[in-house]
Amino acid sequence: MKGFFITGTDTDVGKTFVTACMLRTLTDKRIRATAYKPVQSGAQWRDGKWVAPDVDMYRKVINVADEDGCTYLLKTPCSPHLAAKIDGVTIEPDRILLHMRRLQQTHDFVLVEGAGGIAVPLVDESFLVAHLAQLLSLPLIIVARASVGTINHTVLTVQYAKSFGLQIAGIIMNGFSTPKNEIEQENIRMIEAMTNIPVIGEIPHMTNFLRCEIVWRKEWWQ
Repeated sequence: MKGFFITGTDTDVGKTFVTACMLRTLTDKRIRATAYKPVQSGAQWRDGKWVAPDVDMYRKVINVADEDGCTYLLKTPCSPHLAAKIDGVTIEPDRILLHMRRLQQTHDFVLVEGAGGIAVPLVDESFLVAHLAQLLSLPLIIVARASVGTINHTVLTVQYAKSFGLQIAGIIMNGFSTPKNEIEQENIRMIEAMTNIPVIGEIPHMTNFLRCEIVWRKEWWQ
């Protein structure tokens, strides 16, 4: 079974957007794939029920049931460990692992989207997003901004992930100008030089991912 754990250099860096784009690439290639958000904070009330906004994005590509797309749906838009405390919910890593194994039985490729960045606590300081990536035994895809400041954020994220022994398959940079400017081009070069991790995808600044033309620099789905 193939899969990736998608994390980011920060909150709102575009992880959900990138996950949906990757899912679209897989389905276009007729690969039986799905996307999974183990822990979603900031649930939205819609049509008489709480829904996971990230799973809603996946549904623009394939039909994902609420119970398949998310294990823990938390109301407060904050760090999952605090949202769970406010909601009176106990996040159990083993339950996430069982959910993942069920998805593996019915799909050939599973994209797992983390919450925030790699150091975000899910339970408390003893169980972070990095620990979840370890538990699921999936290589990382790191989503980074294309703009100024991304070198520092991306290098720190890579080094922190490596400190947990996590395998990093590549970096996807989101929000490029069209065409790329000199600063953005240098950001790619310097990140690859400083981390020895390839930038496998470039995404231009877009508001509708259904019209987004990703430049894949590596065939990550192979």
